Amino acid sequence: MKDSLLNSFRNDVKNSNADSFPLYVDSFTNLWDYEFGSLDDLPHDVDALVADRAIEYGLME
Repeated sequence: MKDSLLNSFRNDVKNSNADSFPLYVDSFTNLWDYEFGSLDDLPHDVDALVADRAIEYGLME
């Protein structure tokens, strides 16, 4: 399940644009958190993409 979700997210982000990128990140993080209880232990590349979105929201610096 994890690998499938990660691969799907990576593919979505690769094909995203400025408008769809935030939607893909939000959808992924909501689903991941629901399925696995937290965003801990995400692969580095995915964690970096999620962090970019968190910075946009002012949740991280």
